Amino acid sequence: MATAKQDDYLLVAAIDFGTTYSGYAFSTRNDFTRDPTKAYLKQWVDPSSTMMYNKTSTCILFTKEKKFSKFGFEAEAKYLDLIIDDEYRDWYFFKRFKMSLYTLKSSDQNLVIEDETGKSMPALTVFSESIKYLKDSLVDECQKRHTSLKLNEIKWIVTVPAIWSDPAKTLMRSAAITVSIDSEMLTIALEPEAAALFVKHLPVEKKIDGKEGESFQTFAPGSKYIVVDAGGGTIDITAHEVLEDGTVKELLKATGGNWGGVAVDESYMKLIKCLIGDEVTKKIEKDPPSIFFEICRDFEIAKRTIKPDSDMKFTARIPSGLAEEYANVNVGKSMKTLKSVQIKSNHVVEVSFTGDKIRLASKNAEEFFADSIYKISEHLSELFKHESGREITTIILVGGYAESPVLINAIKAEFSHMRIIIPQEAAWSVLRGAVIFGHDPRIIKQRRSKFSYGIKV
Repeated sequence: MATAKQDDYLLVAAIDFGTTYSGYAFSTRNDFTRDPTKAYLKQWVDPSSTMMYNKTSTCILFTKEKKFSKFGFEAEAKYLDLIIDDEYRDWYFFKRFKMSLYTLKSSDQNLVIEDETGKSMPALTVFSESIKYLKDSLVDECQKRHTSLKLNEIKWIVTVPAIWSDPAKTLMRSAAITVSIDSEMLTIALEPEAAALFVKHLPVEKKIDGKEGESFQTFAPGSKYIVVDAGGGTIDITAHEVLEDGTVKELLKATGGNWGGVAVDESYMKLIKCLIGDEVTKKIEKDPPSIFFEICRDFEIAKRTIKPDSDMKFTARIPSGLAEEYANVNVGKSMKTLKSVQIKSNHVVEVSFTGDKIRLASKNAEEFFADSIYKISEHLSELFKHESGREITTIILVGGYAESPVLINAIKAEFSHMRIIIPQEAAWSVLRGAVIFGHDPRIIKQRRSKFSYGIKV
């Protein structure tokens, strides 16, 4: 619940701390009154492509002395520089570290996490320095636009997965408080709930596959919907029923799993490692880590081009160092002469190379999504069999992974009897919804307890 102090705010600032990408958004009370869905989103430049994005990479770099150096795309670029100069070993580089809290079960403020080379730092330091960077950048942007704004007039929202344990949520709250965010002006918001708020406020034409009147049907009193927040690390699922006064109650406790976009990346990396063999893989993991680092980064962009049933081949860039390492281990052989790779005992994938790119048939590229999609579909099917889930008529698909045509196609095919809503800005739904939640936190009226207890009599 909002405190009396929170009622005095002038601006809501939301930080969406994702597994692969993070960003922030903010809006004033006046902005919210005019249009609840409008908020300022910071634009980040990726130095490797000079393209602009509404989020930056969730990577953080510390010096040899464990002092903060850089965050986001800048941290990635600096770390690659250090690798090229062979000076990276004593630095601390953390990537996709949010997943370290996915399995956290106890309140351990002394939790340590490992960086890319296996060196440890306190989790609280890594998370708090990340939030500090985003907070400082946000305050800078705010004060450029609202010069008279004071820090104590900002209400802060930090988003977390609904499926996280209470200790994990507590650690995120502690990290924010550690960097001088006033505890009384801070609210932790659940990602799928924030996304649902954004979709609720959208005009019909902004909903993909939207028909006239659909917005009214989905959020009319008595209607029931499920939100699938498909992020990089986790798939976070919650279900709501709209009450008579327009507020919502939770139908099913939050569930989900680690089946997000990262699982797709891991399938691709498995193919690459099968292609080059164990000996080359071990050599690269031990010595020039920039090769796998670059492969992962290039696939992150290339996978967005994978479409279902496409007649175009999938292509992704391969760093020159990969072919060099292959030739060093397999003397007299060239990686580019390889025609196929065996992934599983009964699954052979044909490959070809052109210039600095690997090419695969579209159907083989789609296979990278298979395991993730299977787990999401199975889990949803189980939820719809649940007594509280039987009358759900709508699936709201949000998150960065929700923009994948392969995932969209699979969900539509599997649940063709249901209404599917995917907002045009699926990747920013949580961020924009978190701002709305900051302005109007009363929208969530009832939640389901994660645990129940009994007494033996």
